[in-house]
Amino acid sequence: MQPLLPLSRAQRVIVWVCWLGGGLLRLIYVLVLHPPTRHVYSDMQGYVQRALNRVAGGPENIGDSLYPPGTSMLFAKLHQLDPTSGLTVIAQWLLSLGTMAGIWVIARALYGNRVAVLALIATTLYLPLFHYAGLFLAENPFTFCLVAAYACLIKAITTSRPVGTPLWALAAGLLAGVAASLKATILLPVAVTGIVVIVWLIRNRRRGAVTLAAGVLIGMSTLLLPLAERCTRLAEGHFCLVSTNTGMNALMGHAGEYAEFVWVDPVRNSTYSFTSPSAPMRGYTAPVRLNFGAYDVPANVAELNTRIAADPAAALRWSLRNVVDLFIGRDFWPGAVYQQRNWSRAYQWMLQWLLLPLALAWLIYRAPRLIRLRDDSLAEWLLLTPLLGLMLTAFISLGELRFRIPFDGFVIILAAQAVLAVFNREQRRVNRDNAPPVLP
Repeated sequence: MQPLLPLSRAQRVIVWVCWLGGGLLRLIYVLVLHPPTRHVYSDMQGYVQRALNRVAGGPENIGDSLYPPGTSMLFAKLHQLDPTSGLTVIAQWLLSLGTMAGIWVIARALYGNRVAVLALIATTLYLPLFHYAGLFLAENPFTFCLVAAYACLIKAITTSRPVGTPLWALAAGLLAGVAASLKATILLPVAVTGIVVIVWLIRNRRRGAVTLAAGVLIGMSTLLLPLAERCTRLAEGHFCLVSTNTGMNALMGHAGEYAEFVWVDPVRNSTYSFTSPSAPMRGYTAPVRLNFGAYDVPANVAELNTRIAADPAAALRWSLRNVVDLFIGRDFWPGAVYQQRNWSRAYQWMLQWLLLPLALAWLIYRAPRLIRLRDDSLAEWLLLTPLLGLMLTAFISLGELRFRIPFDGFVIILAAQAVLAVFNREQRRVNRDNAPPVLP
């Protein structure tokens, strides 16, 4: 952790340029280049329809249990205030700016001003972190809540005020709960981070482990309890924490080389069809038909267990493939296509050949400290554990690039730290070589 030192004049100029330039770039993107109102299809159409159903006062049914309710609730409230969707677009823009702020706060708290400035520059220009502001999807508000929750967690750990730890921990838990209402992929990352942080605190004889854990758990429970009540009620008494798509996703990730999955529920006369974007990228084309509802978690889990039992080695390969699918792929879905150029492919190349190698190199360099949970290893653990939790989620469920993108800010900070570490080491060598000789 680094003390918050004042910014230099040059750093202040760079930061202001990033905020003004990044804000303008994102505003042009959501208003001109990629307005979400022109891309209402597939998943985006589903979110819009559920929001409009809420505005109209329509009842939810078991099919609505497939999705966490936070995104449709947000879009519905904004639509009530402005039926033209203009306010929704502006809200998406503001949330993308909030993501920039969260990454800046985390980088500055963990590594200081220079890394924070470099990470802010990269974040300003990193299209995947604001592309989803131009779509009616959960990713943009989820990314904001994710980075804001981790920023509050870091503040809870580093604050010197006794009352600060429980208050910041409570804020972190509340934001994590809001994020869970948008996408359940935050649950395992928070769990992995919590375990490692508590062990680190105990290992290094630091106070506050109980207070920190209690604050986060109370904050998250405030949101998770009503989420669980809603999901369980819609699922007709079958317990589910946030949504029923957990069983469906796990089956899709371990059923084999299939593309389209079709769930046909003869009891409720409903049909749902889903295709993971990773499947076409791998060349899968075969469909599979299942004679139960996509929202039927017990039936999905039973089918999953049958397939795993039939070929455990293949199931393990599919689990590892799911983790790889988080990072490897030509482009993310929906692609950032403008004037017949798919910009998402360029940014995916940047992640695979620049950001990830830099971040991985820094983690390997710091591995001895990380393994021993050294006192100076917490910064890396706070950035690594959400990624490990996401990888664990993909391992037991399903992996695709869109799941990873909200976590790219952590990769950017690690890559920025790697670059600055090399620069600082080279600067120290130059200073040593140019130092005047020491007279005897």
